[in-house]
Amino acid sequence: MDVLGQDAADSLPMRDAAEVAARLRRWVPLGSEIAQAWSAADRVVEDQGRYPACQFDEAGLPLVQMRALIAALRPVMPPSGMVGWLGTPCAALEGLRPADCLQSLPGAVIEAARQHAAQARAAA
Repeated sequence: MDVLGQDAADSLPMRDAAEVAARLRRWVPLGSEIAQAWSAADRVVEDQGRYPACQFDEAGLPLVQMRALIAALRPVMPPSGMVGWLGTPCAALEGLRPADCLQSLPGAVIEAARQHAAQARAAA
């Protein structure tokens, strides 16, 4: 994992592909393949077969803002780093973890991701 560390990722509630699919049974009968398809389409971030719960709405569908977040961070970090970033307190969010305000402040989280990516590019 990158500099954000495993501790941040470990602090996030995570689901495996079967748990993601189970929340959708009444919607999509594709089983655990749906989570993998969403990950491949950059709709969710996945780390070693696990998916942060914060990126799904109450119905179990991916949050729309995840596409922009992934697009901002993908050039500077792997999926494991994105998971760590979601679980790490962020100065741009007044010390909140992006995971905790992804639904309530999506624009601020996306902007924080863009700032983080810009800082990472400048440091490289």
